[in-house]
Amino acid sequence: MPKNKFQDVVFTIIMATIMVYGMVVYNVALNTGAVTGKIF
Repeated sequence: MPKNKFQDVVFTIIMATIMVYGMVVYNVALNTGAVTGKIF
């Protein structure tokens, strides 16, 4: 876990990026009807 302000900012950016990517993959999966390797 983050120990100082810089690590906190970096951790937040990384987690936000992962969440956005996950939501995009989920949205594409809903639109195509299945989760396949092509989505990633």
